[in-house]
Amino acid sequence: MTARSAFVAGARTRCHDEDVPISPPRSPARLVALSAATATVLVALLVAGCASNRPAPTSTPSGTPVLTAPTPTVNAPLPATAAPGASTPAASSPTSAPGAPPAAEPTASTGALPLASLKHATYTSGATSVTLPIEVPPEREYSIGLSGRRSLEGRGMLFSFPDGVNVGFWMKNTHIDLDIAFVDRSMTVLDIRSMRADTLDIHQPSGTYIAAVEAPIGWYAANGVKIGAKVAFDVDLKAATGR
Repeated sequence: MTARSAFVAGARTRCHDEDVPISPPRSPARLVALSAATATVLVALLVAGCASNRPAPTSTPSGTPVLTAPTPTVNAPLPATAAPGASTPAASSPTSAPGAPPAAEPTASTGALPLASLKHATYTSGATSVTLPIEVPPEREYSIGLSGRRSLEGRGMLFSFPDGVNVGFWMKNTHIDLDIAFVDRSMTVLDIRSMRADTLDIHQPSGTYIAAVEAPIGWYAANGVKIGAKVAFDVDLKAATGR
């Protein structure tokens, strides 16, 4: 046997003329114990890693969902103080703070006109004619109309639709009881309706009309104006819209 030969004797081996210790083989019981310990360490490391990646809890308590209420859409006719068919209804008045005076409601610019300067609607039945002073607001103010007022002082308001319409009126945000007369293309009273303040009942004639005239409640009956009466305005209906 040469000096470069190697052999195992007990717990040592000889290689390259040097003594190199060799660990004795581990027993099966010790291997099992080491495997179990290693597995325990690995499991602990995995648990710690998962915990570090878990997202932090939010401030919203569990079981309390946050709901967003949908904005309701109302498909209803526009107020008597708005032009039927207008694309944008008037915005509601802001709510006043508790204890503060009510916020002022908008009113039509024609409300400031003195009675003597108003235009007129004249109704004729047979030999009898009666005249109602009327405000003639521009079409852009139809969404205000007679809203925001508490009295009319013997005046009415003209809504002009020279192309003809057949839509209803209601009294949302209108605080005065009114009568309304619908006038057709032959300048004849097509229908007369009474409308109660701050109600949502729909008032619509049976046919197409080119003008609607609001008056104080009971004015038409008190003056003998009925369906079939002829109507004349001292204002051009197309010019009345202010277009």
